[in-house]
Amino acid sequence: MLSLHLLLEMFAFVIAALIATVTWHTFSSGGDRKLPLLIGGFVVVGICDVVHALTYDGMPALLGPTSTTRAIFFWLMGRSVEALTLMMIALGWMSRLSRNGSLLAGLLLAMGLVTWGSTGVAGFPVTFIPGQGVTPFKVGYEWALCLLNIGIAVLLWRRWRSEGEPRYLLLACSAWVIGIGELSFSNYVRPSDLQNVVGHGYKLVGYALLYWATYIGSLRAPFEALQQAEQRSTDNEQRMRALADNLPDTVVYQLVRERDGSTRFNHISAAIERVTGVSAAAALADPAALYGRIHPADQLLVRAAEQESAARLQPFDVTVRMRRTDGMERWMHLMSMPRWLPGERMCWDGVQTDVTDSRMAMLQLREQEAMLSAVIDSASDAIISCDPTGRVRLFNPAAERIFGHPAAAMLGQTLDRLLPTPARAHHAEGMARFAAAGVPSRSMGPGRVQGLRADGSELELEASISQVTVNKTQVLTAILRDVTERVRTERSLLRYQTELTELTHQLIAQEKASNTRLAQILHDQLGQTLTAMRIDFVSDPKLATPAESARHARVDRLIDQAIREVRQVLVELRPTLLAEQGLVDAIDNELRSRRQQAGQVRLLLEVAPALAGRRWRSEVEYAVFMVAREAVANALLHASGSEICVRLEGGVRWLRLEVADDGVGLRGEASATRPGHLGLVGMRERSIAIGGQFEVGSMPGGGTVVTLQWEETQA
Repeated sequence: MLSLHLLLEMFAFVIAALIATVTWHTFSSGGDRKLPLLIGGFVVVGICDVVHALTYDGMPALLGPTSTTRAIFFWLMGRSVEALTLMMIALGWMSRLSRNGSLLAGLLLAMGLVTWGSTGVAGFPVTFIPGQGVTPFKVGYEWALCLLNIGIAVLLWRRWRSEGEPRYLLLACSAWVIGIGELSFSNYVRPSDLQNVVGHGYKLVGYALLYWATYIGSLRAPFEALQQAEQRSTDNEQRMRALADNLPDTVVYQLVRERDGSTRFNHISAAIERVTGVSAAAALADPAALYGRIHPADQLLVRAAEQESAARLQPFDVTVRMRRTDGMERWMHLMSMPRWLPGERMCWDGVQTDVTDSRMAMLQLREQEAMLSAVIDSASDAIISCDPTGRVRLFNPAAERIFGHPAAAMLGQTLDRLLPTPARAHHAEGMARFAAAGVPSRSMGPGRVQGLRADGSELELEASISQVTVNKTQVLTAILRDVTERVRTERSLLRYQTELTELTHQLIAQEKASNTRLAQILHDQLGQTLTAMRIDFVSDPKLATPAESARHARVDRLIDQAIREVRQVLVELRPTLLAEQGLVDAIDNELRSRRQQAGQVRLLLEVAPALAGRRWRSEVEYAVFMVAREAVANALLHASGSEICVRLEGGVRWLRLEVADDGVGLRGEASATRPGHLGLVGMRERSIAIGGQFEVGSMPGGGTVVTLQWEETQA
C-alpha cells in the first residue's frame, strides 16, 4: 500500500510539475495574464504533494519524523492551494507578476508551508486519530474543499459557455472530479483503506484534466493558432495573387536591381500576358522581353527615371508607349516605389497600367476643349461667364469688341462695369434669383438687357443665360448679341409705321370726304342737270315729228342710262344703306348688286341673328364694309371658284368679318389691285386704321379666306 501511495503521488507531482513547467515556458508578457496563477499555484501543489508522500506514515524519515497527521497537513495545503488557484482563474483574476515573479512567489509559499508543517504542525487542528480515523475537522475540511471545487466547476462551465474556450470546460471537469474525490478522504479509518486509494485516483484524473487544459491553452492552442495563421497567410497570398492577376488592364510587379546593376523581375502578375502579350514566365526569365517592347524613343526616359528614382528614393512614375506581341501599340503608365534590400540591392514595388483608352479620352477632351475655345474665341456674340457673385471668369474676344474692355481687365471684376447705373441693382437681383432657382437656362427677349461700353455709350443686347456646376462651383454664362443698330432700325420702322398709319387715317378720311363731296355733286348737280335736259329736250311737243321723236327717244334712253350710271357711282362712292340702316344691310345690298356680275358664282351672307339692327362706330362700319366689298371683288376676279361666303360675327365692342371662297387659292396675282382700288394692301391699311387685325390665308380644302378682327380697346 505504501508503494502504491508513493507511485500515485509521484504521478501527481509529475503532472503538477508539467503544468507549472509548460505554463512557465509558454508565458510571455503580452500573453494571458491568468497563466502566472498556474505557475505559482502548481509549484506549491507539486511541492506539497512530494512532502505529503515523503511524510506518509511508514516512509523513511527523510524530512523528519513521518506521521499520518503531517501527511494530511500537506495534503490539505496542496488541495487548498489547488482550489484557490482554480477559483481565481474562474473569477477572471489577472496576475500582475511575471513568470519569474510567480515562480518565486510559489517557492516562497511552498517553503513557508513546509516549514510550518515540519515545525508547527502541533498547532494545526487534529485531523487523524489512530484507530479511530479522520476527525470531524478533517471531514469538514474535505467537505468544504468538495463544495468549493464544485462551485469552481460551475463558474468555469459558465465561462466556457460565454467565451467558448475548450480549456475552461476541461478546467471545470477537473474541478468537478477533484471535488468529488474529496469525499473519499472524509470517511476512512486507516490510510490504507480503499477510500483513500480511490480518492488518489480521482486526484490523478483531475490533474490529468488540468494538464490537458494547460496543454490546450499553452501548447496546442498556440500551435493551432500558428497553423491557422499560416493558412490565413496562404489564403491571403492566394487572394492577393488572384487580385493582382485579375486587375483590369493592370500588372503588379516587383523589380530588383542587383549590386552589379543587372535587373530582374522578382514577381510579376499573370495579367502581364493579357496586357502586353508577354507571358509572366518569359518576363521572369528575361526582363528584356518587356523592356524591349518599349518604344525606342521612350527607353531613355525609362532609364533616366529609374536612375533618378534610385538616387533620390522617390517614386518611379512614367508613361511610355509599348508594342504588344500582336503589333498593337499601347500607352502604359509605370508607377512604383523604391526600397533598399540587403546586399545593396534596390527593389521597386509597382504597377503597370494600360492607359491607352483614358489617354485617348483625355486627348479627345483636350481637342474638344481646344475646339470649344476656338468656337468661343471666333463667335460673333459676346460670351461671358461669371460666378454667382458676378465675378467674371470668361470674357471672349467678341465681348472685348462689343464692350470695349480687354479681357485681362475684366477677369475677376464684377459685371457692374458692363451695365448702366440704373440697371445694376435690378440685374444683381435677377442674377441671384436665377442662380437660386436652379433652372439650367433662360432666354431674354430683345431689349431686355442694356449694356455699357467702355466709352460710356449704351448698348441694346439680346441675351440667353445658362448655369452649370463645375467642381461644386456654380458658373453662370451669358451669350449676348449686340442689337443696338437693329433696335434703332426697328424703332425707326415703328415710327415710320406709326406715321404711315396716321397718313392712312388721313387718306381714308379724305377718301370718305371726297367720295361724299363727289357723290353730292353728282347727285345735286349732274343728276339735276340730266333731269332738266330730259324735261326740256325730250318732252317738247313742238318737236314731236316722227324723225325728231325717234331722235328724242334715243336721247332719252341715253339720259336714262346716264342717270343709272350716276346712281351706280353714287352707291359705290357713298353706300346710302351703310349710313341709314347699318353694316349688315349694306353688305347684304352689296352682295345683291354683285349677283348679276357674279354669274354662276354663289354669293352667300351668314350673319349671327343677334347682329340684326346692331350698330358700331361709323368709321368701323365703313372700314369693314370697304374690306368686305374689296374681298368679294377680288374673289370674283381672281378665285375662279363657285361660291363666296361672307360671315359676320360681333358683339357690342367687337366685330369679325370673314370672306371665304372655294377657288384656286392664293397665287401671285392675289395681291394685284384693280384700277382705283388698294387691293390687299388697302384692306390691311383700312384694318390697321381702326385698330383691327387683318389676315389672308388658304382654306384647308382649297380657296382663300380673308379675315378682319376688330375689338374696341377703350370703353
